Amino acid sequence: MPIPPASAPIVVADSADGVELLRGALAGAPFELVGANTLPQARAAVGPETPLVICGCHFDDGRMYELLRHLKARPALQDVPFLSVRAEAGELDDAMYESVKIATHVLGGSGFIDLFRWRRLYGEAEAARQFGERVAELARS
Repeated sequence: MPIPPASAPIVVADSADGVELLRGALAGAPFELVGANTLPQARAAVGPETPLVICGCHFDDGRMYELLRHLKARPALQDVPFLSVRAEAGELDDAMYESVKIATHVLGGSGFIDLFRWRRLYGEAEAARQFGERVAELARS
């Protein structure tokens, strides 16, 4: 069942290419998205009403964890869900996949999705469907 868009947009923090890949993966979903390519842009875009931050591994030359620490260190932002995503530049090997997943969890993030891995395992359409479901689930919480 579709959910209505949240009053504030989901913040997608990633490289310009990553933002577009994530927009494409969520093309059929009822979410308003705003892209941020740098840490200052992302900090300015995220507020207490932000339903979700989706942050790519390539965000601002690897500053994904810095953005996550920024959110969790501020009482007004610490409850904003944070989903780490690998949307471009190939699939991670198993060890790197696990290390990103663990680091995201330890720092207080809501999870990690390797879209390349999902596309290989499930196919393009099913990966996009499952990604959209996870985004909807996090944006509602």
